[in-house]
Amino acid sequence: MPVNQLRKALDVVQLVALRRELTVREIGEAMHLPKSTAHRLVANLVDVRLLEPHRGPDGDVFVLGTLMHDLTGGQTSWRTLAQRARTEMQAVRDQTGETVGLHILFGDRRLLVDQAVSRHEHRWVYNNQLVPMPMYAGAAAKMLLAMLPDAEMRRLAARDHVQAVAKARRSRDLEDFLKELLEIRRRGFSSTSDEVNPGIASIAVPIADAGAGYPPASLSLAGPSVRFTEKAVKRSLQKLRQAAKTISDNLQPSNGGPSLADQSAWNVRKSTGAAQAGAER
Repeated sequence: MPVNQLRKALDVVQLVALRRELTVREIGEAMHLPKSTAHRLVANLVDVRLLEPHRGPDGDVFVLGTLMHDLTGGQTSWRTLAQRARTEMQAVRDQTGETVGLHILFGDRRLLVDQAVSRHEHRWVYNNQLVPMPMYAGAAAKMLLAMLPDAEMRRLAARDHVQAVAKARRSRDLEDFLKELLEIRRRGFSSTSDEVNPGIASIAVPIADAGAGYPPASLSLAGPSVRFTEKAVKRSLQKLRQAAKTISDNLQPSNGGPSLADQSAWNVRKSTGAAQAGAER
């Protein structure tokens, strides 16, 4: 994006932040933009969640989007989550011998925020920690998608489905992928083998949102496929689920969860998910 276009986009965000809510017409008039340019700028900002539409008495008005909350209050909550999950992650790593990962939904992407690395000579080590990743494959990404409300799950699955096909990760129909996500939601865990990296298998479970204002999060176990036998997966899944429950319990506000201000950042996203999904289709 050229610098002048980026500057205009940032000016729009700042304008909305100062005035709290504006229509496209008001944004165009304040910045002396042609109507078509104002509409295009606002649509692009909605697409990346810097702005968000709300229905007003005279049509849509736009406010700051949920990405702003993710980048402010979300920073505090996921760092607290990682800190409180560390002991349980290390315990599961020691019990199973495999690498344990902690993943969250951050800016509509999967983000690995921490890992307890296996001590095996032949092991899996994530090389993308704190790098936002797409959601089209892998046990952790699928688990995160399955945790979302239907409209948001479909929106993100459809968006990354295009990228999956382009990268030829696998040939699949979008509706089949959505059915797979619903099945993952029903059974409460996801599992993959040789899907993202040849020779690597993974399972993932949700960290239940206890209403403490944390982002959607999942706990994964990953390692060489040859070690992920049916018996080993069953045994490891039990330990992973117990760890996820303990982490969730530790995140309760009474146990030192985030402040009310931090809670609001992620709770706002939940309450506006449907409106956002409709705006970004």
